[in-house]
Amino acid sequence: MAAAPDGTAPRPPRPTLPPLEPDVLALLPATDEAPRCSAHAAGIGTDPGGTSIAADAVALVEAPLPWPKPVFANGLLEGFRPMTNLHVGPTRVLATVPPDERDQHSSIPIAMHWRVGAGTQSAYFEADGPDGLRGLFAHLADQSPADPVPQGAGFASVGYAENERAVLICTQGSHDVCCGSEGTRLAADFESVLRTYRDADVNEPYTGAPTASGRVAVYRVSHTGGHRFAPTAMTLPDGRMWAGIEAGEIATILDRTADAAAMASRCRGWWGAPTGPAQVAERAVFARVGWPLEDMARQVRFRPSGAGWDVEVVAAEAGRAWTVLVEAGRTVPTIACRALGGLPAKPATEFTVTDIWETSK
Repeated sequence: MAAAPDGTAPRPPRPTLPPLEPDVLALLPATDEAPRCSAHAAGIGTDPGGTSIAADAVALVEAPLPWPKPVFANGLLEGFRPMTNLHVGPTRVLATVPPDERDQHSSIPIAMHWRVGAGTQSAYFEADGPDGLRGLFAHLADQSPADPVPQGAGFASVGYAENERAVLICTQGSHDVCCGSEGTRLAADFESVLRTYRDADVNEPYTGAPTASGRVAVYRVSHTGGHRFAPTAMTLPDGRMWAGIEAGEIATILDRTADAAAMASRCRGWWGAPTGPAQVAERAVFARVGWPLEDMARQVRFRPSGAGWDVEVVAAEAGRAWTVLVEAGRTVPTIACRALGGLPAKPATEFTVTDIWETSK
């Protein structure tokens, strides 16, 4: 393969995208239009269900802007992968924007949030530099984040919490302009909501704002997938991802005052379920049960059936379980953002719940 004219190494050819069927082609923008992917997805009513991160944990590493695409081309994160296997299980690694006032040459803060039962645990670390960061991840491959860390290893433990409330908002504009603009706006709006509440100096929560107990951490993170659903966010400790979400809605999610059934259609999925039909099935249980489901440790198992998938959502300790039947729904185009006609575009499958019932109490 010949070198590029500027002498750099040649890029490998892009993979050939599968051809689109006529019903999918009919959903593309007009050939003289170049919409943003998030506006187009909303316009054709794309269901975000089944597109959440599926992981047992998230690891958030502060990395200064600007971020390349992919973010793992950043020198600090070079050699890392989006998913890595740590002691707590499969872990999604994300960069997060440092606070403006932080000395960029100081230690590297890292936050770990992982699922335990029906809640989460969180641990906070500081690494002395890139070598300390790699040493920390080597340590976490064999040890729980809650375990003591060795002295003089280039990293240190600086805090621990249970059921920490946090919001992860995708703002990586180098990956997609929709996340860069809509995600950044959402982060600023939600931080404004938090400031309004703090400035009110009251002891009781009020409608539309997070409760007074505990802090809320806001992370501006790298690509979490699903930029066509921007602005997207993940809320903790519930571990749900959301599409087209707004600041006031995040507040009601954290407070569990939102109408779960109404919000379910905006839920991309729960991080404890495999992507695709399993997440759509778990979302259907959430719509039926509401916020009490978040207090139930649960497992999601699925198997193909003749018409689609049989999914079991089992909350064994609570003595409850549900069976959900799911079938493939529409095929919709995932367009290239701001490209004429949305091309090149690739097909994506939506999933439809055809039946749901509780199988035990």
